[in-house]
Formats: sequence, C-alpha cells, structure tokens
Amino acid sequence: MVVVDPPLAVESGEETDFVSCYTRHYGRLVKALRMAGADPGTAEETAQEAFAIALVRWNRVRRGTNPAGYVYTTGFRILRKHLARTSRWDVGDPPDQARADDDTTGASAAGRLDVEAALTSMAPRQRACAVMCLLLGTSTSDAADALGIAAGTVRKHLEAARARLQVVVRPDSS
Repeated sequence: MVVVDPPLAVESGEETDFVSCYTRHYGRLVKALRMAGADPGTAEETAQEAFAIALVRWNRVRRGTNPAGYVYTTGFRILRKHLARTSRWDVGDPPDQARADDDTTGASAAGRLDVEAALTSMAPRQRACAVMCLLLGTSTSDAADALGIAAGTVRKHLEAARARLQVVVRPDSS
C-alpha cells in the first residue's frame, strides 16, 4: 500500500498551543488545499485565513477535542466559499505534477507520484472529498459540512475515488 508522505491524518486532541499547531499543520493544510484543487496562491491565502480565524477563537478551539481538525475544516469551508464566489469548482490546473526524474527515494516516491496523478485526474469535488476523508481522516459528515454537500454525495465521491486509487495502489488487481 502506498503511504502519502507523511500521513496527513489529523490526530484528535494533539495540539493545544497555537504556535505548535501552526508550525506542524500550516504546510500540510496548504498541501491538502492544493490537492483539493486550489491554485498555489489561493491555497496559501485560505490556510492563512483559517489559522487567523482559529487564532481569534483559540481559547475555545484549544479546549475542543481536535484543534487542528478545526483549522482544516475551517480551511476547506473557506475554500468552498471562495469557489462558490468564483462560480466554479475548478479554479485552475490541478497541483503541479512532480517530475519522475526528481525521485530520489525509489518505489515509495514513485507510488506517491501515482497517487498524486490519480488525485489530479479526479473531478474537483471528488478530489476534495478524497483529500479530506482519505488523506486527512475527516469523517464523511464533517467533510460534507465543510464542502457544503450532502453526506451521501461525499460517500458517492469517495467510492469513485477509492476505485481510482485502487488501480494505482494495486495495478495488477484490475
């Protein structure tokens, strides 16, 4: 099985200090937003805005069960609103493909490139659902809330995303 470098799962209750939460999760959130279809500038602005909102509410957020999860969910909500304002889900090209000749770690990196290629070939909403639920470990109901769609729609997108990713992870099983 291919493991995305490092796993982006947001562990419950892991961060209570804003600076350590920001240091650990800012780059990951930007990457998740990029993988969900945001262009580089939008991903960074969205992540910054999500952390700014969390900072204002940090006294309450840090007492919750998953402060980092709050930031990720806020980031995806902001992205959804941005995309709704621009009247389209696809705000540009999918994330830049890493070049195969940049691979210095062997099969693991090659598998990661295959997963990223599979994600970029998905429709924007399907990609957003896959990133939130499969890479970040967000529940389908939380992803549905953050993306402004029904939980059943998230499950449908996840089913299709898993089928696409299954071909990448186990190419001999198709």
